[in-house]
Amino acid sequence: MTIAIILAGGTGSRIKSDIPKQFIELSGQMMIMHALAPFGESDMIDNIQIVTDESWRDKIEDAIFEDPESAIAEKFLGFSNPGENRQMSVFNAMKDLKLIFDVARTNDDSANVSADAKENADCSKYMVHSKFKAIDNIIIHDAARPFVTVENIDECIRTLDEHEGAMPVLPMKDTVYFSRTGKHVDELLNRSCIYAGQAPEAFRFDKYMKANEALLPDKILMVKGSTEPAIMAGMDVAMIPGDQRNFKVTTDEDLARAREILGVNFRNFYT
Repeated sequence: MTIAIILAGGTGSRIKSDIPKQFIELSGQMMIMHALAPFGESDMIDNIQIVTDESWRDKIEDAIFEDPESAIAEKFLGFSNPGENRQMSVFNAMKDLKLIFDVARTNDDSANVSADAKENADCSKYMVHSKFKAIDNIIIHDAARPFVTVENIDECIRTLDEHEGAMPVLPMKDTVYFSRTGKHVDELLNRSCIYAGQAPEAFRFDKYMKANEALLPDKILMVKGSTEPAIMAGMDVAMIPGDQRNFKVTTDEDLARAREILGVNFRNFYT
């Protein structure tokens, strides 16, 4: 079983907007809905958990259940709270998923599940998912990457057949320099050995959970990317080809580009 964790808890401070970027409307839909769509379409995704602030949950649910028979609605599990940083948001979602699945496997009234676990997992909401078994894999994606494709997602998950993690990367095109001060060049780096990481990133759930637990309580707050805990734990993380089209909307220029893509001809963007 593979669960998608969608991160939508950021504030988007680099974009001039009154609302977080992942909720800005693009071609009639919130950005997060564009990011969610391929996870609904992928046959390799079983369920979806969304990390976001409580103030946006009703709006997201309204959008998801506008069509209650849609693939996204069928796969949607629930929400998790954002953490102090991106990686704590990921960890919060993993904790919630573990609790939910532990409760579902042992039944709500089982003595093997603590009262706190039952309360935190809100198990009554999820018991309808009778197919709950063990979580094999998780795949982590940013709601601010609205152009992810089913193929991007499926390739990450297929890679887990032979590896413990998968991270899409892009080769560095520009000359890369290192500077300790930000004012003077200290050295030229070999760009053939440097790659830009993208999302989604996929991992074997149990090993990745332990990798994150090992960084608690403080080291996890220093983590900058989802693959970092896996690397620190010595997990086998494979690099797979990234996709230039799967960019993250971070700046006003990115937002304008996204609107142009969706406004002109979204389908041609992928051909």
